Amino acid sequence: MQKMRSFKEIINRVNIQEIRSFMLDGIDLSSWSEKPVEDSYEDRLQKGEEPLWELIENLFPDGEQKDEIYDLLSKAILTNQEVYTELGIRLGANLIFELLKSNPLKEQKHEKNNKER
Repeated sequence: MQKMRSFKEIINRVNIQEIRSFMLDGIDLSSWSEKPVEDSYEDRLQKGEEPLWELIENLFPDGEQKDEIYDLLSKAILTNQEVYTELGIRLGANLIFELLKSNPLKEQKHEKNNKER
């Protein structure tokens, strides 16, 4: 007889960074065994952007050219954030829609009936 799946175990395996990786890049199981990043969003953004701003500061210590590059990069980063935020909202809404199409009460009743056997 085949072992029944534990839905609680399945739910506990959910990792937002793995889901993000799957949604953005497709299936890449090589990094899924790594521990999730626990830094705050602010820290992650700062660590990711800081080397870029330092490079610009070193290449262009003063002047209009530095300001122009700052403006271009800031606009690019902002556009990137806007697009991925909208995409995230749409993916989340699609996921919720899929969840609502199922009948969770029917599934709970099925689980309860299986436990009584």
